[in-house]
Amino acid sequence: MLALGLILEAEAFDMIANLPPELNVDSVIEKLVVVKTLDSQNGRVVTKADLESIIPPASQPAAGEKLVVPDQAPDVEVNSDPTMGVSPIEANEGFKALFEDRYLRLLSVMKKRPDTRALGSTSTARGLAWGQKAKVAGLLLNRINRRGSLDLIIDDRVGTMKLGCQDPEVMKAALEAPLDSMVVVEVSKAKSGQLYASSLTLPDIPERRATTSSHRAYAVLLSDLHIGSRMFLQEDFSRFVLWLNGQLGDLDVVSRIRYVVIAGDLIDGVGVYPGQEFQLSERDPKNQYALAAKLLSGIPSHVQIVVSPGNHDPVRQALPQPAVSVEMAEPLYKMENLRWVGDPSYVKLYGVTFLVFHGKSLDDVIATTPGLTYSRPADAMKLLLRARHLAPTYGKRTALSPEQRDFLVIDSVPEVFHAGHVHTFEEQTYRGTLIVNSGTWQAQTSFQANMGLEPTPSVVPVVDLSTLNVVRRNFGATGFEAN
Repeated sequence: MLALGLILEAEAFDMIANLPPELNVDSVIEKLVVVKTLDSQNGRVVTKADLESIIPPASQPAAGEKLVVPDQAPDVEVNSDPTMGVSPIEANEGFKALFEDRYLRLLSVMKKRPDTRALGSTSTARGLAWGQKAKVAGLLLNRINRRGSLDLIIDDRVGTMKLGCQDPEVMKAALEAPLDSMVVVEVSKAKSGQLYASSLTLPDIPERRATTSSHRAYAVLLSDLHIGSRMFLQEDFSRFVLWLNGQLGDLDVVSRIRYVVIAGDLIDGVGVYPGQEFQLSERDPKNQYALAAKLLSGIPSHVQIVVSPGNHDPVRQALPQPAVSVEMAEPLYKMENLRWVGDPSYVKLYGVTFLVFHGKSLDDVIATTPGLTYSRPADAMKLLLRARHLAPTYGKRTALSPEQRDFLVIDSVPEVFHAGHVHTFEEQTYRGTLIVNSGTWQAQTSFQANMGLEPTPSVVPVVDLSTLNVVRRNFGATGFEAN
């Protein structure tokens, strides 16, 4: 500044020293030179008023407000991450092992319930006498609609059985249950020898009081940034980063934020769907990650960032997905406050367990379950909790890897179930678990417009880890919105 013949007042110096990283300092100085050239009275002295006339109002700290950096570092504990555990085996043997592991672990879940501890097998059901009943656990292989009734095919380690289903409530439960999910059916035998289902239940999660943190710390939940897409809302995201840095006020919330959790599709990738290359601002995934690193580096260093992959990230498409490789996303791996995990993963944030899952299987759940829609993704996520599995149905849009272990079984009940993929924000609580689908940072694409899908971009859910209450902040073009 001195080389340009300009003298900074103390307040002006402080403003420049505290400019957010999103602002180009060289550009600010160039504008200052122009302004002071036109100032005949104070052409050499740069005042606070000079800077306020140049810096966008949203970038200026509110008077008397200052973001207080917390003393306590964020605590991230990864309890389950498939990255090092995935080891696909030959398809036929692999899928046999996968479904057997799924069956045994979900059977263990069912046997913990007081109403389903004494469970029989399909052979037990076939051996019933007329008038007798038995509860059987198995995987729901198929549903066959008949006029006024429904036939169910149930499979376990012993064999398969066919059940008739005529009760409207049981039929409704059977139609809601995802195919290939674990179910418990109460079986009775008619005089004709036909087996009937008189009830059907999913493993479900227990009603409970969630574990919360002793710290009043907050976690911000994001997904589906799609950096590299022409539809990525960079201005909105930059506004969000300004907010995290305390530049937009709201410091009672911002000062408590310790985590940002991103549930997949950080970048838009390439080759994900036909013609995608024409909708990209950057076609090289490595360059997309470099841009992502530049944007995320604006997040304060005291905020821990956790990132998992999605179907647009350059990892295998079959679930579970390992974390994105160092070779592909090296600039992000160099960030000290960023940690990659696989999809799905369990992470603990100040003692609160999060199940982080991108949500590709929501396409299948919504397409095959009566009453579910893309505009209400939390209902579909609730069904996955009830099924205790993140992608129960085999052979639809969601590819599954033939693994020795089924990483998609929901063994442990999370306090927070966080997903994305469908680009629609919604949150609800089910039996003590907070369900959040965190929307997107991408404007409506032509594909979504053709499908009639309306995204809810730039809406940020903030979770209070001490209460699991959620507040929202909107960083869209309509302006900053607090509620």
